[in-house]
Amino acid sequence: FAEVHRLLRADAFCVSFYGWPWIDRFMSAWKEAGFRPVSHLVWVKAHCSREGFTRSHHEVGFLLAKGRPPRPTQPLSDVLPWQYTHNELHPNQKPVVGIVPLIEAFSRPGDIVLDPFAGSGTTGVAARSCRRQFILIETDWHCCQKARARLAH
Repeated sequence: FAEVHRLLRADAFCVSFYGWPWIDRFMSAWKEAGFRPVSHLVWVKAHCSREGFTRSHHEVGFLLAKGRPPRPTQPLSDVLPWQYTHNELHPNQKPVVGIVPLIEAFSRPGDIVLDPFAGSGTTGVAARSCRRQFILIETDWHCCQKARARLAH
């Protein structure tokens, strides 16, 4: 996150999904990097993705600020749509419908969207549909190949 903060332009946003059992680690990393949490985000799922003490029907993330970015003229809801992907391309595949509202709200056409955890390339697909450029980083070769093939179509 220190590198994401370094690369991000001044007064801009970062959105990060996180695993709730490790919120203390994520929050420490975000704050140590210089990010300020400005909103909590929830994506409601129609399906159960995990069972433990409760049945998980949501994903969570934080909207993080670098500096003092301007507030959107039309603030985004902190409860966002989700569409089951069946995880066909990645074990934790995100749906395009869950990412597009973030890109539209927190960037402008022509901006560059960075995803340092690209997985199946959902952020690239969403960015392209919103007329943004994108940089995707993925360390797993198989995931990288799936993302490349997906973006080639």
